[in-house]
Amino acid sequence: MAVPVKLAWEVKAAAGKAPAVIRVKKLQTTISGPSDAWGRQGKTQPMLVSAEVSLAKPFGSSSAADAVAGDTVHYGLLSKAILASLRRLNAEGASGSVKSLRGVLDEIWIDLTGFDTSGGQKTGSGAKPFLVVEGIRQLRVTLHLPKASLLGDGISLTSTALFNSDGNTPSVEARALGWKIHELRLPTLIGVNDNERTAKQVVVANVEVERHGSADDAYCGLEAVVVKTISDSSFETLEALAATLASDVTEHLTSSYDSPPAGSGWHITIGLEKPIAVPLAEAACVELSTSTKEVLEEAS
Repeated sequence: MAVPVKLAWEVKAAAGKAPAVIRVKKLQTTISGPSDAWGRQGKTQPMLVSAEVSLAKPFGSSSAADAVAGDTVHYGLLSKAILASLRRLNAEGASGSVKSLRGVLDEIWIDLTGFDTSGGQKTGSGAKPFLVVEGIRQLRVTLHLPKASLLGDGISLTSTALFNSDGNTPSVEARALGWKIHELRLPTLIGVNDNERTAKQVVVANVEVERHGSADDAYCGLEAVVVKTISDSSFETLEALAATLASDVTEHLTSSYDSPPAGSGWHITIGLEKPIAVPLAEAACVELSTSTKEVLEEAS
Protein backbone atom coordinates (compact mmCIF):
# COMPACT_ATOMS: atom_id res chain seq x y z
CA MET A 1 0.00 0.00 0.00
CA ALA A 2 1.34 3.41 -1.01
CA VAL A 3 2.20 5.90 1.71
CA PRO A 4 0.10 9.10 1.34
CA VAL A 5 2.05 11.69 -0.63
CA LYS A 6 2.73 15.08 0.95
CA LEU A 7 4.43 18.29 -0.14
CA ALA A 8 8.22 18.48 0.05
CA TRP A 9 8.18 21.22 2.70
CA GLU A 10 5.83 19.12 4.87
CA VAL A 11 8.23 16.17 4.79
CA LYS A 12 11.17 18.46 5.52
CA ALA A 13 9.35 20.05 8.45
CA ALA A 14 8.43 16.64 9.86
CA ALA A 15 12.05 15.48 9.58
CA GLY A 16 13.41 18.51 11.43
CA LYS A 17 16.99 19.72 11.30
CA ALA A 18 19.32 16.83 10.50
CA PRO A 19 22.43 16.45 12.71
CA ALA A 20 24.45 15.40 9.65
CA VAL A 21 23.88 15.35 5.90
CA ILE A 22 25.77 13.64 3.06
CA ARG A 23 25.21 15.00 -0.46
CA VAL A 24 26.19 14.09 -3.99
CA LYS A 25 25.34 16.94 -6.36
CA LYS A 26 24.68 16.63 -10.09
CA LEU A 27 26.36 13.31 -10.77
CA GLN A 28 26.74 13.22 -14.57
CA THR A 29 25.60 10.17 -16.47
CA THR A 30 23.39 9.09 -19.38
CA ILE A 31 20.10 7.21 -19.52
CA SER A 32 18.11 5.43 -22.23
CA GLY A 33 14.39 5.17 -21.62
CA PRO A 34 12.68 8.38 -20.42
CA SER A 35 11.15 10.63 -23.06
CA ASP A 36 13.41 13.19 -24.69
CA ALA A 37 12.46 16.75 -25.66
CA TRP A 38 10.48 15.41 -28.63
CA GLY A 39 8.61 12.84 -26.58
CA ARG A 40 10.60 9.89 -27.93
CA GLN A 41 11.40 7.05 -25.54
CA GLY A 42 14.53 4.94 -25.56
CA LYS A 43 16.87 7.66 -26.82
CA THR A 44 20.13 8.13 -24.91
CA GLN A 45 20.32 11.52 -23.20
CA PRO A 46 22.36 13.13 -20.41
CA MET A 47 21.11 12.98 -16.85
CA LEU A 48 22.20 14.62 -13.60
CA VAL A 49 21.58 12.78 -10.33
CA SER A 50 21.59 14.48 -6.94
CA ALA A 51 21.19 12.60 -3.66
CA GLU A 52 20.89 13.96 -0.13
CA VAL A 53 21.09 11.59 2.85
CA SER A 54 20.07 13.06 6.20
CA LEU A 55 21.42 10.94 9.03
CA ALA A 56 19.50 10.22 12.22
CA LYS A 57 22.61 10.79 14.38
CA PRO A 58 25.94 12.67 14.03
CA PHE A 59 28.90 10.80 12.52
CA GLY A 60 30.89 10.84 15.76
CA SER A 61 32.89 7.66 15.15
CA SER A 62 33.94 8.71 11.65
CA SER A 63 35.05 12.17 12.75
CA ALA A 64 36.89 10.87 15.83
CA ALA A 65 38.80 8.21 13.89
CA ASP A 66 39.23 10.38 10.78
CA ALA A 67 37.95 7.43 8.76
CA VAL A 68 34.69 6.47 7.10
CA ALA A 69 32.85 4.33 9.65
CA GLY A 70 29.38 2.84 9.81
CA ASP A 71 27.80 6.00 11.22
CA THR A 72 28.14 7.89 7.94
CA VAL A 73 27.63 7.30 4.21
CA HIS A 74 30.65 7.12 1.89
CA TYR A 75 29.77 9.62 -0.85
CA GLY A 76 32.09 7.92 -3.32
CA LEU A 77 30.42 4.56 -2.82
CA LEU A 78 27.00 6.25 -2.93
CA SER A 79 27.88 7.66 -6.35
CA LYS A 80 29.07 4.25 -7.54
CA ALA A 81 25.86 2.60 -6.28
CA ILE A 82 23.74 5.06 -8.25
CA LEU A 83 25.82 4.58 -11.39
CA ALA A 84 25.61 0.79 -11.00
CA SER A 85 21.80 1.02 -10.93
CA LEU A 86 21.83 3.11 -14.10
CA ARG A 87 24.20 0.74 -15.90
CA ARG A 88 21.81 -2.11 -15.15
CA LEU A 89 18.82 -0.09 -16.37
CA ASN A 90 20.61 0.95 -19.56
CA ALA A 91 21.49 -2.69 -20.24
CA GLU A 92 17.85 -3.66 -19.73
CA GLY A 93 16.80 -0.80 -22.02
CA ALA A 94 19.09 -2.09 -24.75
CA SER A 95 17.15 -5.36 -24.67
CA GLY A 96 13.81 -3.58 -25.06
CA SER A 97 12.78 -2.90 -21.44
CA VAL A 98 12.30 0.88 -21.53
CA LYS A 99 11.40 2.77 -18.36
CA SER A 100 9.94 6.21 -17.76
CA LEU A 101 11.80 8.68 -15.55
CA ARG A 102 9.56 7.64 -12.64
CA GLY A 103 10.50 4.02 -13.33
CA VAL A 104 14.20 4.90 -13.30
CA LEU A 105 13.81 6.77 -10.03
CA ASP A 106 11.93 3.82 -8.52
CA GLU A 107 14.77 1.45 -9.37
CA ILE A 108 17.40 3.75 -7.87
CA TRP A 109 15.34 4.06 -4.69
CA ILE A 110 14.91 0.30 -4.43
CA ASP A 111 18.63 -0.33 -4.92
CA LEU A 112 19.54 2.32 -2.34
CA THR A 113 16.90 1.66 0.33
CA GLY A 114 14.74 -1.36 -0.47
CA PHE A 115 11.74 0.98 -0.86
CA ASP A 116 10.25 2.49 -4.02
CA THR A 117 9.04 6.07 -4.44
CA SER A 118 5.55 5.08 -3.26
CA GLY A 119 6.95 4.00 0.10
CA GLY A 120 6.47 0.29 -0.52
CA GLN A 121 9.16 -2.22 0.43
CA LYS A 122 10.57 -3.99 -2.63
CA THR A 123 13.21 -6.58 -3.44
CA GLY A 124 14.63 -4.83 -6.54
CA SER A 125 17.45 -6.71 -8.23
CA GLY A 126 17.73 -9.01 -5.23
CA ALA A 127 20.87 -7.41 -3.83
CA LYS A 128 21.06 -5.94 -0.35
CA PRO A 129 20.17 -2.20 -0.33
CA PHE A 130 23.19 0.09 -0.32
CA LEU A 131 21.99 2.28 2.55
CA VAL A 132 21.33 1.11 6.10
CA VAL A 133 17.90 2.69 6.47
CA GLU A 134 17.94 2.34 10.26
CA GLY A 135 20.54 5.11 10.43
CA ILE A 136 18.80 7.46 8.00
CA ARG A 137 16.17 10.06 8.81
CA GLN A 138 15.48 11.39 5.33
CA LEU A 139 16.52 10.71 1.74
CA ARG A 140 16.04 12.99 -1.24
CA VAL A 141 16.93 11.99 -4.81
CA THR A 142 16.56 14.20 -7.90
CA LEU A 143 16.87 13.09 -11.53
CA HIS A 144 17.40 16.02 -13.91
CA LEU A 145 17.22 15.64 -17.69
CA PRO A 146 18.85 18.87 -18.96
CA LYS A 147 18.08 18.14 -22.63
CA ALA A 148 14.47 16.97 -22.19
CA SER A 149 13.02 20.44 -22.82
CA LEU A 150 12.85 22.19 -26.18
CA LEU A 151 12.87 25.70 -24.73
CA GLY A 152 14.27 25.41 -21.22
CA ASP A 153 16.97 23.98 -18.99
CA GLY A 154 15.35 20.57 -18.74
CA ILE A 155 13.00 18.80 -16.38
CA SER A 156 13.48 17.03 -13.08
CA LEU A 157 11.71 14.56 -10.83
CA THR A 158 12.40 14.59 -7.10
CA SER A 159 11.41 11.99 -4.52
CA THR A 160 11.78 12.57 -0.78
CA ALA A 161 11.08 10.12 2.02
CA LEU A 162 11.10 10.33 5.80
CA PHE A 163 12.03 7.03 7.45
CA ASN A 164 10.80 5.65 10.76
CA SER A 165 13.15 3.19 12.46
CA ASP A 166 11.54 3.10 15.90
CA GLY A 167 10.12 -0.39 15.41
CA ASN A 168 11.80 -3.64 14.46
CA THR A 169 11.26 -3.00 10.75
CA PRO A 170 12.08 0.37 9.13
CA SER A 171 9.26 2.01 7.20
CA VAL A 172 8.51 5.14 5.21
CA GLU A 173 6.72 7.60 7.48
CA ALA A 174 6.07 10.29 4.86
CA ARG A 175 7.01 10.95 1.25
CA ALA A 176 6.90 13.64 -1.43
CA LEU A 177 7.12 13.48 -5.21
CA GLY A 178 7.34 16.39 -7.64
CA TRP A 179 8.04 17.27 -11.27
CA LYS A 180 9.71 20.53 -12.27
CA ILE A 181 10.20 22.27 -15.61
CA HIS A 182 13.29 24.47 -15.38
CA GLU A 183 13.87 27.91 -16.90
CA LEU A 184 11.55 27.90 -19.90
CA ARG A 185 12.40 31.01 -21.95
CA LEU A 186 9.47 32.24 -24.01
CA PRO A 187 8.79 35.52 -25.85
CA THR A 188 5.41 37.03 -25.01
CA LEU A 189 3.61 40.35 -24.86
CA ILE A 190 3.73 41.37 -21.20
CA GLY A 191 3.91 44.66 -19.30
CA VAL A 192 1.98 47.79 -18.31
CA ASN A 193 4.24 50.39 -19.95
CA ASP A 194 3.55 51.75 -23.44
CA ASN A 195 6.87 50.50 -24.79
CA GLU A 196 6.16 46.98 -23.48
CA ARG A 197 2.98 46.82 -25.56
CA THR A 198 4.88 47.29 -28.82
CA ALA A 199 6.93 44.08 -28.86
CA LYS A 200 7.33 40.74 -27.15
CA GLN A 201 9.94 40.16 -24.44
CA VAL A 202 11.28 37.01 -22.85
CA VAL A 203 9.58 35.55 -19.80
CA VAL A 204 11.39 32.81 -17.87
CA ALA A 205 9.09 30.22 -16.31
CA ASN A 206 9.70 27.55 -13.67
CA VAL A 207 6.75 25.24 -13.08
CA GLU A 208 6.60 22.57 -10.39
CA VAL A 209 3.83 20.02 -9.83
CA GLU A 210 3.86 18.08 -6.57
CA ARG A 211 1.83 15.02 -5.55
CA HIS A 212 1.95 13.82 -9.17
CA GLY A 213 2.10 10.05 -8.88
CA SER A 214 1.73 9.08 -12.53
CA ALA A 215 4.15 6.49 -13.86
CA ASP A 216 4.45 8.07 -17.31
CA ASP A 217 6.66 10.97 -18.42
CA ALA A 218 4.22 13.69 -17.43
CA TYR A 219 6.58 16.50 -18.37
CA CYS A 220 5.96 16.22 -22.11
CA GLY A 221 2.31 17.26 -22.00
CA LEU A 222 2.90 19.68 -19.14
CA GLU A 223 5.54 21.66 -21.03
CA ALA A 224 3.29 21.92 -24.09
CA VAL A 225 0.55 23.51 -21.96
CA VAL A 226 2.94 26.00 -20.36
CA VAL A 227 4.46 27.00 -23.71
CA LYS A 228 1.08 27.56 -25.38
CA THR A 229 -0.36 29.57 -22.49
CA ILE A 230 2.61 31.93 -22.20
CA SER A 231 3.20 32.29 -25.95
CA ASP A 232 -0.45 33.13 -26.69
CA SER A 233 -0.90 35.56 -23.79
CA SER A 234 -0.83 39.37 -23.77
CA PHE A 235 -1.29 40.27 -20.11
CA GLU A 236 -0.05 43.43 -18.47
CA THR A 237 1.08 41.71 -15.27
CA LEU A 238 2.97 38.56 -14.35
CA GLU A 239 0.34 37.99 -11.66
CA ALA A 240 -2.44 37.61 -14.24
CA LEU A 241 -0.26 35.35 -16.38
CA ALA A 242 0.59 33.15 -13.38
CA ALA A 243 -3.10 32.75 -12.47
CA THR A 244 -4.05 31.82 -16.03
CA LEU A 245 -1.16 29.40 -16.22
CA ALA A 246 -2.32 27.75 -12.98
CA SER A 247 -5.81 27.39 -14.44
CA ASP A 248 -4.55 25.84 -17.69
CA VAL A 249 -2.20 23.46 -15.87
CA THR A 250 -5.09 22.45 -13.60
CA GLU A 251 -7.30 21.73 -16.61
CA HIS A 252 -4.55 19.62 -18.17
CA LEU A 253 -3.92 17.61 -15.00
CA THR A 254 -7.57 16.97 -14.15
CA SER A 255 -8.38 15.89 -17.72
CA SER A 256 -5.32 13.66 -18.10
CA TYR A 257 -4.78 11.97 -14.72
CA ASP A 258 -6.59 10.58 -11.72
CA SER A 259 -6.52 13.05 -8.85
CA PRO A 260 -4.21 12.22 -5.92
CA PRO A 261 -5.92 10.78 -2.83
CA ALA A 262 -6.70 12.92 0.22
CA GLY A 263 -8.76 15.42 -1.77
CA SER A 264 -6.24 18.25 -2.06
CA GLY A 265 -5.35 17.62 -5.69
CA TRP A 266 -1.96 18.46 -7.14
CA HIS A 267 0.10 21.34 -5.82
CA ILE A 268 1.38 23.82 -8.41
CA THR A 269 4.19 26.33 -7.98
CA ILE A 270 4.71 28.80 -10.81
CA GLY A 271 7.66 31.18 -10.93
CA LEU A 272 7.76 33.86 -13.65
CA GLU A 273 10.61 36.27 -14.37
CA LYS A 274 11.08 39.27 -16.66
CA PRO A 275 14.87 39.57 -17.08
CA ILE A 276 14.83 43.07 -18.63
CA ALA A 277 11.95 44.64 -16.68
CA VAL A 278 14.19 46.38 -14.14
CA PRO A 279 17.41 47.59 -15.82
CA LEU A 280 19.64 47.33 -12.75
CA ALA A 281 18.21 44.02 -11.47
CA GLU A 282 18.85 40.53 -12.78
CA ALA A 283 15.11 39.97 -13.07
CA ALA A 284 11.71 40.92 -11.71
CA CYS A 285 10.00 37.81 -10.32
CA VAL A 286 6.54 36.67 -9.26
CA GLU A 287 5.73 33.28 -7.72
CA LEU A 288 2.33 31.65 -7.25
CA SER A 289 1.82 28.58 -5.05
CA THR A 290 -1.61 26.94 -5.16
CA SER A 291 -3.41 23.62 -5.54
CA THR A 292 -5.67 22.35 -8.28
CA LYS A 293 -8.43 22.11 -5.67
CA GLU A 294 -8.11 25.83 -4.90
CA VAL A 295 -8.05 26.72 -8.59
CA LEU A 296 -11.22 24.74 -9.26
CA GLU A 297 -12.99 26.23 -6.24
CA GLU A 298 -12.16 29.77 -7.36
CA ALA A 299 -13.44 29.03 -10.86
CA SER A 300 -16.77 27.63 -9.65
